[in-house]
Amino acid sequence: MPYSLLQSLPVRPFKAGDTIFREGEVGDFAYIIEEGEVEIWTTVQGQRLVLNVLSKGSLFGELALVDQKPRSASATAQTDCLLMVVTNEQVKQRIQEADPILRLLLLVVLRYFRSETTHFRGAKPEQSLTLYPAAEAEQSLSARIGEAVDLIRMEGELREALHQGQFSLAYQPIVNLRTNRLEGFEALIRWQSPRRGLIRPDIFIPLAEATSLIIPLGQWVIQQGLTDLKQLQTQHAHPLFMSFNIASRQIEGGDFVPGLLETAKTLGVKPQQIKLEILERALFNRDMAMHWVQACRQEGFLLALDDFGTGYSSLQYLNEYKLDTVKIDKSFVQGLEHHSNSRSICQAVINLAAALGMTVVAEGVETLAQASLLAEMGCAYGQGYLFAKPLSLNQARAWQSPCPEVPGNR
Repeated sequence: MPYSLLQSLPVRPFKAGDTIFREGEVGDFAYIIEEGEVEIWTTVQGQRLVLNVLSKGSLFGELALVDQKPRSASATAQTDCLLMVVTNEQVKQRIQEADPILRLLLLVVLRYFRSETTHFRGAKPEQSLTLYPAAEAEQSLSARIGEAVDLIRMEGELREALHQGQFSLAYQPIVNLRTNRLEGFEALIRWQSPRRGLIRPDIFIPLAEATSLIIPLGQWVIQQGLTDLKQLQTQHAHPLFMSFNIASRQIEGGDFVPGLLETAKTLGVKPQQIKLEILERALFNRDMAMHWVQACRQEGFLLALDDFGTGYSSLQYLNEYKLDTVKIDKSFVQGLEHHSNSRSICQAVINLAAALGMTVVAEGVETLAQASLLAEMGCAYGQGYLFAKPLSLNQARAWQSPCPEVPGNR
């Protein structure tokens, strides 16, 4: 069989004595032994030194894929072998998608391993290593480790912040585009760290979601948000709702809905005033998600699909889960005035939602022209800087919409 064809196969045969790769070569592949035995060896002071003999099921050659450095040893087929190929892309993609702290552990172990092996050979260890020099050559391994260590440190600070009450909520109004009337608020968490200052939610929320911290943090957000809703409600005769962003890990816990219902009853808030915003990825586990959605609907809580159109966007979700609201992502809203594709997407989502008996909230509304276009399309609600930036509780209580009546509704 031609070697070019062998290269395209996921499993490669080697005869006893064949060289699989040599020390110092560029590592394009790693291998898993399907059959046979492989000898890993190096040369020390001119002498051949066998480091290991690997058998079926063993993985080897992976280090060169991780740090893009030359092979640190040679590999020879000790017997006739079948080796499954692991590509460079497979390894890189999984490392890139891994949790940052997991990447840290991998890089630390790798650095120590390289240091030990270079010391073993009597060579000087390299000053630094880069994970993907072609794409990120400017970031040294030390810098990457420093970033990951800082995430570990921040996780500890996040736990401390929960105990010390360093969090607060801001409230962004959600407005009826037809009447310019306030309908509700979205609760947005803020963290004012005494060490770091104001930390953006897109930094600390993923960290909380990667741990169990999102559970107590989410409970605090709901407790505080509903407490504040009682104060906000006193300024308005019609009922307001409060929207909360719910993470997948919160949905996984079987006590979320009973706990939310108990909190609502204790504070005297009706379930219909509570809207739970979820991302599409929260619906990937169909059985769990369906049970959670049904439990929420049975108790009367409202459900919204957030950032629709930016993820995997399956119409199956809208058909199966019977949600109440779809939120159009701001990236589509911001293109309304100048891009026909954005207008077409917004119109399609609005028409689809109407056919399914759902309401639509457009996020990121910044201009009167955007609000007018959305109203003409049939979008019921909007939120964004046109109406207000996120407000403190006192600001939200005093808030009056500065937005003039939408021209399309006069």
